[in-house]
Formats: sequence, structure tokens, C-alpha cells
Amino acid sequence: MQGLGLVKSLAERERELAQKLEEAQKTAEAKLAEARAEAERILRQAEEEVERLAAEYSEQIEAEVRRIEEEARRKAEAEAQKVKTAAEGKLKGAVEAVLEEVLP
Repeated sequence: MQGLGLVKSLAERERELAQKLEEAQKTAEAKLAEARAEAERILRQAEEEVERLAAEYSEQIEAEVRRIEEEARRKAEAEAQKVKTAAEGKLKGAVEAVLEEVLP
């Protein structure tokens, strides 16, 4: 009889271990699914952050380009005004010199 009790005990132990193994597999599958979902969430978040930063840097670059263009335009206008002022002075002097030569 002792052998029969040992067989029943071993069979019961085998069922317990099989049940624990099944529970462990389900737990592992659930944790794996959670990890995959978390990885996907992190990846989406990173992609959104990259897009946000790209848009932000693009706006900053465009603003800097506009600032540089405006500064170059102001400098060019200032230089053009200097040249015009200098040319007007020289033109007036040239006209006076020509008039002095032509008119008695």
C-alpha cells in the first residue's frame, strides 16, 4: 500500500508542478505583453519628441535666417545710402567744376 500512496503523491505533485508551470507561463506571457506595450509606448513617445524637436529647430532656423536676411538688408540699405550721399556730393562738385569751365 505504501507504493500506491507514493504513486498518488507523485501524481499529485506532478499535477501541482504542471499547474505551477502553466501559471508561470501565463505570468511570463503577460509580462512579455506588458513589456512590448511599454516598449511601443516609449518608441511612440520618442518619435513624437523627435518630430517636435525637428519642428522646433526648423522654426528656429527659419527665424535665424529671417533675422540674418533683415540684418543684411539693413546693412545694404545703409551702405547704399552712404554711397548715394557720397555720390551726390561728388556730383554737385563735378557739376560746379563743369559749370566753371563752361560759363565765363
